[in-house]
Amino acid sequence: MKPTPPSGTSGRPAHPKYLGRYELREVLGKGVHATVWLAHDPRLDRLVAIKVMQAVQPGTGAAMEPWLREARHVARLSHPHIATLFEADMIDGQPSLVFEYVAGQTLAGHLHDTGAMPAADAVALMLKVLDALQSAHAAGVVHRDLKPSNILLDRHLRPKVTDFGIAARMGTADVNADTVQGTPGYLSPEAATGQAAT
Repeated sequence: MKPTPPSGTSGRPAHPKYLGRYELREVLGKGVHATVWLAHDPRLDRLVAIKVMQAVQPGTGAAMEPWLREARHVARLSHPHIATLFEADMIDGQPSLVFEYVAGQTLAGHLHDTGAMPAADAVALMLKVLDALQSAHAAGVVHRDLKPSNILLDRHLRPKVTDFGIAARMGTADVNADTVQGTPGYLSPEAATGQAAT
């Protein structure tokens, strides 16, 4: 990410930051392994969400594996309620995943701001999420970290499942069987014991 000369366009920062061709606008979220940016793609003139993984040294294939695994899992999926992956590449030396931008907030944020949803609305929303998961399962991909903060809601409260960072191929054992992966409180019994994803 490098600063560029002032764009001269009013309303924009004097020194916007870029990652490749993408103009980084603001941080949408930050985790241990990655930062998600709202960015503008000038080539296609659209907003995107870019998940930028921690920089890795050249030749460290093992460090690249989680990024490649997530990209390959999401690339298998095509569903209106799963966030679409546009691109997976090394951009300016950083492993990056470029996703569709969902203008809204997470289900966790929505519930925090508004409280519990009416039962009928909650069921309607979760049926869409379950349909997305069924589509992923049909493609042989198990999410393994489904929780309210990994479900994005657009302005019309339509859900998009995101963050397949620890997803696994159906029927495969955890590559880190000695370390439980996932979020306590949302783990399936097999995930809690490192068994094959089902």
